[in-house]
Amino acid sequence: MICNKKIHTCQIYGQSILFSLLLSGPACTAHTDSWNEDFDGFITSTGATIVQHPLVEFSKGFGVSGSNAIKVVYEGYERGSKRVVKNLPLNEVAMAYELSFSVRFCDGFDFAMGGKLHGIGPRKPVTGGKPMTPEGWSARLMFRQGGGLKTYVYHQNKSGKYGDSVSAKNFRFRSGQYYKIDMRVWLNEPASAANGQISVSVDGKELIKHKGLQFRANEGRDGMIQTLLFSTFHGGSLPEYAPRTADGEYKVDCAYFDDWTVYPL
Repeated sequence: MICNKKIHTCQIYGQSILFSLLLSGPACTAHTDSWNEDFDGFITSTGATIVQHPLVEFSKGFGVSGSNAIKVVYEGYERGSKRVVKNLPLNEVAMAYELSFSVRFCDGFDFAMGGKLHGIGPRKPVTGGKPMTPEGWSARLMFRQGGGLKTYVYHQNKSGKYGDSVSAKNFRFRSGQYYKIDMRVWLNEPASAANGQISVSVDGKELIKHKGLQFRANEGRDGMIQTLLFSTFHGGSLPEYAPRTADGEYKVDCAYFDDWTVYPL
């Protein structure tokens, strides 16, 4: 059944791609994508929803190896940069998921004091310093000052008002080049346990292992993974987070995103 679902998805893109997959084998992988998007050819409804955001643009030829991609515009202002946020339902509800995407920060990108990158969550994710709920949590990534990378997790036992983090050691994004990001999330089981985990890899190398997490406090469907958090901006919510020019004025930055895959493990 998994192979049939993969073949059906590929038929949308045309017979030549279907034929290639049947020869090389990926049509019979061990998972079914909940969302797969490279912005080449057919664009899914989820992809179309993202492109409709006023600060997101379809960018032909700016993807990995000259393919298509999307461009996110980061407009600096007094709270960092303008929010680019879409919470999008996934096709399947599961206890473990992998989110993968490629990102290229534009030349001269100002990481400032850091900002948000994408993630996943339950039916009603908790973000923005809001109080935790038994079924509410979120698992996102962040870029850091100087181009670092870390997790950003709202879980039942977080240490303060905002999310907890684990940073990647000896890693920095460089503007102008693509990186492949993979984030795997395993929810705590049972709901009373603090045994949830996150693994983050860049270009196939694991850089972060975030353990001992109690994402949800209640059993049931609402606390399971079912939402893509398309979420990227500078901040925090203070002027110090804003991208700026050399003379200190707010500026507009950008990043390209390509090759999205989201699927249950």
